[in-house]
Amino acid sequence: MIDQSSMLCAHCQRCGRRSVLGRVDAATLTPPAEGGNAPRLRCDMCGGRQVKLFNAQGPVEMLAFLNGRM
Repeated sequence: MIDQSSMLCAHCQRCGRRSVLGRVDAATLTPPAEGGNAPRLRCDMCGGRQVKLFNAQGPVEMLAFLNGRM
């Protein structure tokens, strides 16, 4: 079950930018269908495609992620 306070965050491995994408819902975390490609994110600062997703469980964990403590 997904917590209502879960936030989906992203970290660019190329430039180091950390950002919050929004609240998490069940459709966001489901794997792509057979034969379908997973969506690839791009960094809005450098355009890099080396973006890692992070699921923050609440506002405290989200702030720790944004400040680089996680």
